[in-house]
Amino acid sequence: MKIMFIDESGDHNLDPEKVDKTYSLFVLCGVVFDEAKYIEFKSKFNVFKVRHFGSDDICLHTLEMVRPRKSKDVRFLQFLDPEFRKKFYKELGELIKVTDFKIVACVIKKDKYFLKYNLRALDPYLLSFDNLLNRLVFDLKNGEKGKIFAERRDDILDNQLDLAWLNLKISGTKKVKPSEIKDRIEDLKLIAKKTNEPGLQLADLLASPIGRKVLDKKKRVGNELELEIIESKFRNKNNIILGYGLTILPNS
Repeated sequence: MKIMFIDESGDHNLDPEKVDKTYSLFVLCGVVFDEAKYIEFKSKFNVFKVRHFGSDDICLHTLEMVRPRKSKDVRFLQFLDPEFRKKFYKELGELIKVTDFKIVACVIKKDKYFLKYNLRALDPYLLSFDNLLNRLVFDLKNGEKGKIFAERRDDILDNQLDLAWLNLKISGTKKVKPSEIKDRIEDLKLIAKKTNEPGLQLADLLASPIGRKVLDKKKRVGNELELEIIESKFRNKNNIILGYGLTILPNS
């Protein structure tokens, strides 16, 4: 059994008047584990959180880590301390290095995407979800099954994803037949952030630096995972990531 956890960075709004010019991307990041390997990671991740926060009940969230004063959880205020940040990201990077999983991600350059497709543009989340679903199905071999876990957003967006998922099982994607989806993917499950699921937190922690890399933004020293570590985990073919583990749209 392979399990994929997905989370996003940026919003899915395509309105040119509302797009954040400093981060004009939508990133959907998926982390794919063999089920047994995920159980191992979950245990190590919780130990990591206890070491840094005294408890594993904290739910790591990039926005609260970057803007800790806006968090309701005072434990995030530790991220104001440069030494804490440095140690946190160093040890998180070490944990990721020794963890067996693959990253698949889809990045939508929203301004260019809307300019190219205008009113024909698809919702960035749903477009990216199709892409990640394709990658997961491609990697399920010899009758292996898969499950997908996505973070709940709000009722309207969750209902849209549920309907899109139903349609995918009926119509498939451009690259995967509906029968392949029904046969290989057991379930899409939406779970709330408060469930404190390590897989969703890992996807969240990876999505933002992937987006910043695509935008070629300057690395936030001591406040971000090393890109070399992230790149080493991407799904790839002959060490080529683009088009296999990372999709950037539009691609022309």
